[in-house]
Amino acid sequence: MPSIPKQILGFYLLLIALGGALSTLVYINGNSISSTTASLVETDLPLLENISKLRFAIFAQKPILYEYYADTDRNSFLRKFAESKTSIKTGLYSIPRDDQGQSFLTQIELQTGHIAQLAEQLDQTLNSDNVDWDKAREILVEVSAAEKKVTPLIDTFVSLNQKHVTNIGELAKSRMQIIIKLVIGFILLVLIFAVLLGKNVNAYIAKN
Repeated sequence: MPSIPKQILGFYLLLIALGGALSTLVYINGNSISSTTASLVETDLPLLENISKLRFAIFAQKPILYEYYADTDRNSFLRKFAESKTSIKTGLYSIPRDDQGQSFLTQIELQTGHIAQLAEQLDQTLNSDNVDWDKAREILVEVSAAEKKVTPLIDTFVSLNQKHVTNIGELAKSRMQIIIKLVIGFILLVLIFAVLLGKNVNAYIAKN
């Protein structure tokens, strides 16, 4: 029985090598997608949710203070504001203090701390025997000013993390596209080699 020509054997070996290379690349990119997805689900999306909760808690303080000014219901104010402070504290501690987070959180803590001080001043003012309504209004103006300072901080922080989540999603999408292109490329190469191999086999048979 005639031996298989080296050229035909070379085609087989090349296909095996390409298949091995494809498997390796698919494995590497697949692991990258898996890691990226895990990070997105376990870290980045929960972080974005925690930031949103913190934002909601911070912006809930001003209405509570204005409501207290309007109805002077101290018990309701103390309960609602305490709940708000707890939510803010929980939110601040739930966010990792990396290089980016530390800068924003420090500034946010400063402003929320200032609002808490203003809330105490408002409580003292409205709880006095002779209420100084002008002073109470001045305190509320300061509260609005403090909220305006914290608004761009929290909004920028949210925006940066949303962008980070988007970038991670784009990275996973890019990796998946690489895998698809590799598979398509390998299929095309197999078809090309199959055609060339067929021609060589026919030529070999014709000679023998």
